[in-house]
Amino acid sequence: MTYRQAAKFYDLFGSKNDLEFYKELALQSGNKALELGVGTARVAISIAKVGVTVVGIDNSVYMLRVAKEKLTRESEPVRRRVILKKGDMRSFELGQSFPFIYIPASTFDHNVTVEDRKQTLNCVFKHLKKNGTFAFDLEQAAPDKPEKSWWIDRKETEDGKTGVRSIFTRKNTLRRTLSLDLFYDVYKNGKLLERYHEYGEVATISNDEIVGLLEETGFKVVSIYGDFDKSEYQKGSAKIVLVTRRK
Repeated sequence: MTYRQAAKFYDLFGSKNDLEFYKELALQSGNKALELGVGTARVAISIAKVGVTVVGIDNSVYMLRVAKEKLTRESEPVRRRVILKKGDMRSFELGQSFPFIYIPASTFDHNVTVEDRKQTLNCVFKHLKKNGTFAFDLEQAAPDKPEKSWWIDRKETEDGKTGVRSIFTRKNTLRRTLSLDLFYDVYKNGKLLERYHEYGEVATISNDEIVGLLEETGFKVVSIYGDFDKSEYQKGSAKIVLVTRRK
């Protein structure tokens, strides 16, 4: 899934409780980090503010455009510590290694096939220093989630408009994927001003599968949490949050 023009509304609906989690790991690891799927730099900017330099990769020029615009509102030291690059998490080559690599916001789920997941993990392994930390999170669909579902959210924008995001999901049990249609509508005084549509597909990845792939690639799983509060992972957890190390 590659955000296009609707990228400018991502942050309006993109608040998550993961900032302190990734910030803590970044500070523990050193003064340099690599973020895959940097998007609008929501996490990267937060980490840069505590003194860590973040190289951020994303495959969407629209998301990177939003990130660059956000950086113009930050202090010069923060701007200097966020380096944005266009790239694919499955096939990037930076010519340097990092003590900490992370993939926030369930972005790893965008690796739809097993081959995609293996390619991404191999790229991460290649760019991670020995004994370096690799952390990421996966979304876990509820077992009783219907085959098709809608949900709607609305937020007020700073310029007095109303943003409405509607999401239609369809589950493919055989392929273990979830397709998403995202509609972004912008209203003012009841009048529709803009509408954008994004489509994508994400994988539903089990705990056993991801642990097996990590160990096969050469990672040691250090911790598995059910959320960013470091609560214990259980079968019914909404997330899998993994902290690993390169052997």
